[in-house]
Amino acid sequence: MLRISVTKPYVPVILLLMAATAFQSCASRRLARQAEKLEEAGLYEMAAERYLQSFTANQNNIEAATGLRRTGQRTLELKAAHVAEAWNQGNDRTTVYRYLDALAWHQRIRSAGIELSMPGQARSQYEDAKPRFLDRSFEEARLLLEEEQFGRAEALFSEIKKIDPSYRNLDQYMRVSKSEPLYREGVEQMNSGYYRRAYTTFSLLIENHGTYKDAAELRKDALEKGMLSIAIADFENVTRYRNVHNLIRRHVISELSNSGNPFVRVVDDRNVNAFIREQEQAARLGRKMEIGGLMAARALLTGKLTSFEINEGRVQRTEHRGYLREVIKVRDNVTSEKTERTVYHKVTYHEYRRVNSARGALEYQLSSTETGAILASGVIELNPSDEVRYAVFEGDADNLVPGHWEYRDRESPKDAILDEPRHTRGLRELLNARQTIKPTDVLRDELVSGLALSVSQAVSRYNPE
Repeated sequence: MLRISVTKPYVPVILLLMAATAFQSCASRRLARQAEKLEEAGLYEMAAERYLQSFTANQNNIEAATGLRRTGQRTLELKAAHVAEAWNQGNDRTTVYRYLDALAWHQRIRSAGIELSMPGQARSQYEDAKPRFLDRSFEEARLLLEEEQFGRAEALFSEIKKIDPSYRNLDQYMRVSKSEPLYREGVEQMNSGYYRRAYTTFSLLIENHGTYKDAAELRKDALEKGMLSIAIADFENVTRYRNVHNLIRRHVISELSNSGNPFVRVVDDRNVNAFIREQEQAARLGRKMEIGGLMAARALLTGKLTSFEINEGRVQRTEHRGYLREVIKVRDNVTSEKTERTVYHKVTYHEYRRVNSARGALEYQLSSTETGAILASGVIELNPSDEVRYAVFEGDADNLVPGHWEYRDRESPKDAILDEPRHTRGLRELLNARQTIKPTDVLRDELVSGLALSVSQAVSRYNPE
């Protein structure tokens, strides 16, 4: 008969639950004892806190429940007495906040499952003081708003909103207290010629507080005045790779047009080369030229490709000597027992290495069409490349180990078998390494796009402010 033993994995779980329950019960009793001592000392609110912790740990603790109801009610009555004290003194603000404190205590104990009785007089005193407190606070906030003390006004309006969110036309005044400082900051930035900063400020205002006064129109004006409209001239090319400069230029136009920078705009370039010729002619004749007369662009971007190389590397093949590990079984002539023994056979394998690379340099210059001043310039140099290095063994590569041997057909003192992880790890990586190299036309495209991206990023980062 086949006997199957079935284990009961749920038994340890039950034991764990029982242990956790026992621990919570102990903790609940300990907290209740602490609460009793605090209650005896007349520290009712602190006692209620301990009873609340005890009851939370074990809601079956009757002692904790009755103690919480008793000290919680006593605490609530003391808080209500403080409300009455403030009301009798005519302090509406303190009356309101003391009542809200009592109400929060009442709701907190209720959420634990213990119902307390809120003294009705405290509610009446709160309802009496609240309108006067809110009216005075509202009028004070309005005066602060008129005095252009926006931060203090906003703080008062926010305080009112916490107590009565629907009070009068509070939201309208709060909107002014929050929006007006940003609006004035944006206007001041506009007047100071900081159009890009003004655009950011008006955008923040509109996104957070909606349409305010003529902020939308001012933002549009700031964008237009802070805009850097750029014409891109034909790039020069002093390398043997024809037309690659035109490809880079097209990439630059695309990158700038899609940069996401609202202050950069590429304009129609039909008059660019005529503009440059006029500049050169004016310089030769020694006469001044009306800069910008031929173009709507505020800046001109020129570029010169000074170097561009594509190198397709040759495959370098190196022969290495190693060993092929083999585990064989050997029979003992005396006991006839079979044991395993590792033997090593001398073999050769090959290592391959190849490097493809590209290299290029592009000079760029961004100049003002209004003043002729150089706004930004630099040289971008990039060298994308790819390398493969791998090993190939025509045999059982899993058992190939590195080493050295002098003669294939006999032993030598110089022979060395390196069959340890620290030696074989590198060989394993070479045997499993990537063998396909990135083609040169891919590296060429990376170089072109990289040069264009670097130039467009440099131009986009230019900030006249």
